[in-house]
Amino acid sequence: MKIAFPTNNKKTIAEHIGLSKGFLIIDTETKAKSFIQNPVIQKIQNEHIKLNGDCGEHGLGTGQIVPPILKEAGVELFVGKEIGEGMSGNLDYTGIKTIVTDETDIDTFILKFNPSL
Repeated sequence: MKIAFPTNNKKTIAEHIGLSKGFLIIDTETKAKSFIQNPVIQKIQNEHIKLNGDCGEHGLGTGQIVPPILKEAGVELFVGKEIGEGMSGNLDYTGIKTIVTDETDIDTFILKFNPSL
């Protein structure tokens, strides 16, 4: 199974999906890891979008942009600290299940999720 995590450093789960630097994908069968840069960050930079307050990523289209990219990468499960309704619905629509966690460390989550790894 391929699991994706929003992250800024490839070690911890980022608080905000839309503002994370990218997505770490871990294949629980092969233990292979890959990283996809977050296209929303590129959009913010290219379009010189100014973010305001805690809800700055709303209206950036994260829920429409990210799920197809993750699906193309073979992701079956997305794990985040917060997953909004739009993102959750679009991930579900593409066949990607979601888990909301309080865990911050990606490796710790993986060990708890699948102790055989």
